[in-house]
Amino acid sequence: MDSDHDTEPFDPAAGGSPHERIAISGHELRRMVDAVPAVLCYFDRDLICRFANRYLEAWYLRTPEWMVGRSLRDIIGEEDFAARSPHLERARQGEISAFTTFSPLRNGTFREADVRYVPRMGEHGFDGLYILTFDVAELHHRFHSVFDATAMGFWIVDLAILTRMLDEAGATDAPSLREHLAKDPGFVQRALERTPIVAVNAKAGEMFGIDVDAVRGQPLSRWCCEASLPAFTQNLFALLSGASSFETETVMSRSDGSCLDVALTCAFAKNAPGETAVIVGTTDISERIAREHELARVQADLAHAARVATLGELTASIAHEVNQPLAAVLANGNAALRWLARPQPETEEVEAAIRRMISECSRAAEIIARTRNLATKGSSSVTLIDLNRMVEDTLELVRRQVSNLGAELKVELAPDIPAAQADRIQLQQVLINLIMNSAQAMGDQGGLRVIAIETRSTSQAVEVAVSDTGPGVGDDPEGLFAAFFTTKSTGMGMGLSISRTIMEAHGGTIGAVNRPGGGASFVFSIPTVD
Repeated sequence: MDSDHDTEPFDPAAGGSPHERIAISGHELRRMVDAVPAVLCYFDRDLICRFANRYLEAWYLRTPEWMVGRSLRDIIGEEDFAARSPHLERARQGEISAFTTFSPLRNGTFREADVRYVPRMGEHGFDGLYILTFDVAELHHRFHSVFDATAMGFWIVDLAILTRMLDEAGATDAPSLREHLAKDPGFVQRALERTPIVAVNAKAGEMFGIDVDAVRGQPLSRWCCEASLPAFTQNLFALLSGASSFETETVMSRSDGSCLDVALTCAFAKNAPGETAVIVGTTDISERIAREHELARVQADLAHAARVATLGELTASIAHEVNQPLAAVLANGNAALRWLARPQPETEEVEAAIRRMISECSRAAEIIARTRNLATKGSSSVTLIDLNRMVEDTLELVRRQVSNLGAELKVELAPDIPAAQADRIQLQQVLINLIMNSAQAMGDQGGLRVIAIETRSTSQAVEVAVSDTGPGVGDDPEGLFAAFFTTKSTGMGMGLSISRTIMEAHGGTIGAVNRPGGGASFVFSIPTVD
């Protein structure tokens, strides 16, 4: 049969000389292998070259005929052979290994190349090695054209040392990493200090004030402030959890030590064995964060204005609450004077009267303090709060005004309710708004007017429910929370909108429904503390 049409599979690893195998396999197949734009070689188990394609001659200084029969050590030299020993060892174990190196060209210069060692395994283990060498200089040029021109700041970092640190710590997955961090909280900081930067693009250099040529080899920790450690810790958890990518917002350091708000992204590509470089993306979000802070300030100002307006409505109630202890102080003071004016002063009675005066003064001071807290303009203060106590303190402020509007308060507080992380003043603002809305909604109706306040807990949240016997919330309860929506002739329509903003800022919810027996029920919830 003509060798040009021979269909016997081509196998460079088979016995016989290369020229004999070409004759058997066919000239066309040989031409196809020679035309592949990569160097293809085969070495036997003793690492003696048994085949090389013609692309070798166009690229390297050697011909295939010169290669065949020579050992890999002789071909690449002692120094390069020693450097490739780890890859050769992996190949002998049956693993594909990959790395990047600089290969000599015909003109005496060097060109960046990707090398793959693909083992051929037989019945008795390692039988030989295919070596594939690809010219990636052009691909890298295209990559860097995109890498350097993009509007995102890119960092290429080498995770080889980090990978070794994780192995040494026994952190092979997220649970084992969590266990190790509990014993060694400084692990992430040390890992960042030992994670070298391979390259950064021009945008990253501009964002962080970096000399893109001088940064190579410097530790990533140089640009990671303490505030960014949680983000990089979560990045590690995502990596060990098998996630394909990770994204968060954090703060990093510029070269001058100033802070920069960034969106941090990292894609965990499935690298070939031995490849440990990862690209981290950073986007400057400082302008957006500044706008969000300004919006938060405006919202805080609006919430404060709403609290002050609510206090204006409660003036009569607050005045009554303060007048009660003041009247008691006056009565006890007069009584004490009478006891002292007797021929034989009743010192025990005087002492009791003075103690009652002190108690009533403390009560008045508490009422004034609660009122002042609501009126004070300040930043949000999130603390661990007792929800039942918050409800009780709020009722002291509104009880009289609710009574003046003809409504009755009924309270049911769940015992042993979990604590919650919240801004106490903001929650009081929400509760006052709901109670006063219910009382005002029932102002023109006859019959029973009851406002029921209830606290309760679920597996993940604590809730406060405010229910009434009024007209209900209509067919569109969600519409009540829209800004400037109001059914009151003198209302601004901001109370419920602000209440929803407050609850969402706490990671909670607020909603309204019509009660089956008539009336409305508003419920707000806050996540419990783990």
